[in-house]
Amino acid sequence: MLLCIILFYTSFHAVSVQAVQTSPQRIITLSPHLAELVFSLGSGGQIIGVIEHSDYPRAVQDIPSIGSASGLDVERILSMKPDLLLAWQGGTRESDIEKLEGLGLKIVSIKSESLEDIPESLKILGEILSQQQRSLKLIEDFNEHLQIISGKYVDQRPHRIFIEISSQPLMGLTNHHPFATGLERCGLNNIFANMNKAAIVTDLESILSRDVELVLLRHDADSNDFSAREKFYGVSANSAVSFVGFDEDTAFRQTPRLLDAVDEVCSAVYGVK
Repeated sequence: MLLCIILFYTSFHAVSVQAVQTSPQRIITLSPHLAELVFSLGSGGQIIGVIEHSDYPRAVQDIPSIGSASGLDVERILSMKPDLLLAWQGGTRESDIEKLEGLGLKIVSIKSESLEDIPESLKILGEILSQQQRSLKLIEDFNEHLQIISGKYVDQRPHRIFIEISSQPLMGLTNHHPFATGLERCGLNNIFANMNKAAIVTDLESILSRDVELVLLRHDADSNDFSAREKFYGVSANSAVSFVGFDEDTAFRQTPRLLDAVDEVCSAVYGVK
C-alpha cells in the first residue's frame, strides 16, 4: 500500500523551520507518516487535509484527502486555505512542491531517510507546533526502545538480508530507509545497503550473488505468494535462503512505530522475546 510513496525519492527546497513564526492552525500533511507524527504530538486537530493512505491513528481517516503520491489536488488545497503544508523531503514530488510554492503557500520539508531522522522529525515538528515537551518525551521513548533492541540482539550472529517490497518488478529496500537501518541494530545487514536511493529494481542473480541468507516478505502476501517466492528463490530443504515476514504498514512509516516492525523481524529471526 505504501510502496508507491517510497518510489518518489527526489529532493526540493522549502521554507525553513525558522520561517514558521507562529504555531500553525490549518495544516496539510503530504505524507502518511507526517500526519501520524503530528497526531503523536497532540496536534492532530490542526490537520485539515492529508494524502492518500493516511490511516493511523484512526482519527486520520476522517480528514479529507487532498491527493496521492502520484499527484495533488491543488485547487482543493487552495480552497482549504492552509497556513502550513508539511512535505516529506525526498518523498513528495518536486513538481507538486514547486507549484504550491509558486502559489504562495508555506511549506516545510521534513527529512525521513535514516533512523536518526525520526527523532529529528519529532524535534522539528515539536518546535513548529509548540509541543517541545511532548516531542522530548517521544524522542526519549524512541531512543530507549532503540537501545533495548540493540542490547537484546548484541550477541547474535549477523545475517545478510534482502527486503523485497515488490515481486513484479523485483524491487528491494536499501539503507536509504530507516526500516533497513533499524534492522542493522540486530545484525540484519542489507545486501543493497550502499545504493543511492530508497528502492531499487534488481534481479535474482544480483540477489543470490551477494550471498543472501534471509529474504523479507510483506505480511500481506498470501500463502500462494509465499509458495511462488520459494520457487522463485530456489528455496529447498538444503537451501541457504529462508523467508521472514514483516508488517509493511508499520515498517514503511517513518515514525516511532517503525521500531515495532524492526523488533518483530529481529525476534522472528533469532527467537528472542
